[in-house]
Amino acid sequence: MRKNSSVGFAILEVEFREPSLAKLVYLSTKPDELVEAKGVKAFSEIKDSKIVFRVICRRGVMSLAYTLYEYLQNLKLIEEAVLTLEAATCP
Repeated sequence: MRKNSSVGFAILEVEFREPSLAKLVYLSTKPDELVEAKGVKAFSEIKDSKIVFRVICRRGVMSLAYTLYEYLQNLKLIEEAVLTLEAATCP
């Protein structure tokens, strides 16, 4: 297998309407950072109603793009779950 000579770095910032929603999403995505993939380092931080995701990838640009895609997919699923819960009414 050929080694990639490039190192990719990306920052993804997501701002939420409320700090409590940002905290919920932050805590929901935090376990993804515990998965160790060779050549990929991902970490995040929360600032009020904003989450900042950072990714460093030594496995090429497509691996970097896929890692960002996974974060975005997780964000979409969490957002849909929160909206569903907000819309739910108790009998």
